[in-house]
Amino acid sequence: MESSEYIRPPGTYYDIVAHPVDRKQAIEVAIVQDHRFAFFYWLKWRNKQHDRPNPPTLISMDWHQDLAQPCDLECEWLGALDTADYKAVSYFCWDRLHVLNDGHILAAAYLNLIGDIHVVQKQRDECPEDFVDIEGRKHVVRCYESVEQLTEAVSGQEHDSVILDIDLDYFTESPDPCGGGDKLQLVEQAEIQACLDPKGSFMSWVLPRMAGMTIATEPEFCGGLMNSNYLFNVVCGTLFDPPLLSHKAGWRHQSK
Repeated sequence: MESSEYIRPPGTYYDIVAHPVDRKQAIEVAIVQDHRFAFFYWLKWRNKQHDRPNPPTLISMDWHQDLAQPCDLECEWLGALDTADYKAVSYFCWDRLHVLNDGHILAAAYLNLIGDIHVVQKQRDECPEDFVDIEGRKHVVRCYESVEQLTEAVSGQEHDSVILDIDLDYFTESPDPCGGGDKLQLVEQAEIQACLDPKGSFMSWVLPRMAGMTIATEPEFCGGLMNSNYLFNVVCGTLFDPPLLSHKAGWRHQSK
């Protein structure tokens, strides 16, 4: 019987890499197509760190906001979920989390898998209010228009650990209010590299605190699979050398 340690939802991948600052530790970087499957990995990582009193802060970069609040029925489903059964959690992500891939963040907060939530978004929706989880704990929810704005906001705050969550469609520009569409354009490679530069102010803040990383490829909102693959190559090449899923992946800033 397969150990639950190695279960992963279909169509998702993960790599184990040394921590970006403390090489004696290891973290996982997960790659998902449908963004809602990030929930599986956030749950898995929280289970591994159950001895820590506070879950990691979520830092999410996304064209969309993905902050839909779970309804009463969804809260009931979440409350009944066996979080120790990874096969059940995998199925739950597919069958119960919203197919629009916009409800996984607050679903995770509802179970206290993640702590405070900071989202850099291009969608112009109003940011929701702070969120209360199943045990009555408050989770701060903040939205930003740029990585620079987020970095300025969090740099003076206490955040012991962080999950970095990147939806590749963040690196697109679209006039469509729902993202994607025929007039979508990709952000220039140099701009992506500057945003994720390991020596830049944003990543310099994230890397020492990183507890895990999720990357959602979301080809539908990147203008197709080729665009999504291109963006993944730029993101991966900026942060990792050797690349992810090469069986020897490492952080680029550590390889020199």
